[in-house]
Amino acid sequence: MKQHKTLITISHYNQRSKHNLNCLLSSLKSDQFNLYLVINDDNCTKEKKITFQNVKTLIRPNIGMNIGSWNSTYLNNKNFDFYIFVQDECEILNIDFVEKYVSELSKNDVGMTGESINYKWDNNWEDISSSSLNYIVGYNALKMPVYRVQYYLSLMKKWGIHSGLKGLHLRSLVWGFKREVLKKLFPFPLGKTKEQCIASEIAVSKKVEQLGLKVTQIHEKPFKYISHFEWKLDGSSKVEQ
Repeated sequence: MKQHKTLITISHYNQRSKHNLNCLLSSLKSDQFNLYLVINDDNCTKEKKITFQNVKTLIRPNIGMNIGSWNSTYLNNKNFDFYIFVQDECEILNIDFVEKYVSELSKNDVGMTGESINYKWDNNWEDISSSSLNYIVGYNALKMPVYRVQYYLSLMKKWGIHSGLKGLHLRSLVWGFKREVLKKLFPFPLGKTKEQCIASEIAVSKKVEQLGLKVTQIHEKPFKYISHFEWKLDGSSKVEQ
């Protein structure tokens, strides 16, 4: 396979322990790809570049959470062929994952891939609205409840992203893109709250579909190459704490 320039970015929240981050960094030392670390810091007022564990690092205000950090990654690194974004709570299960991601992303009809598609949302928006997924997320000026689906759809409309027929999307635990697609997606829609960030997670998948491209899971089995400490390996739900 032709040699490509691949950048792997790790998103880390500064309030978390550095243990998982250090383990992940140690497992990703290789000459086959470049590493970049983005630290989301609640007390940061502007971006600054440092070096952490011999890895190029960007410290930034914690806006948009993980998706915000990956947005800043592309803004500061536009010369790579492929981008793989991971959270610091991930664990590499197979170091050949880079080759697998590059192979998948090299397909003309694939715009985005990752480890875990959220199949709970594989229904049309009307059916999701009638399900337990559609809880109350707040209240409007008239003190009427605002429901989750209604809120997400309104945000996507505000961001100029078509919601499509279904809510199916790729969880923002691990995302992979090729440069030409990422360029068209940039900038990612960024949320300020947890619910807004979930809406952003869904919106990115919808924006890829809007480009006429597929959102795929890298393997039929979720978390085949990269796992996440918060999630069961079958992708069904989070691990009970």
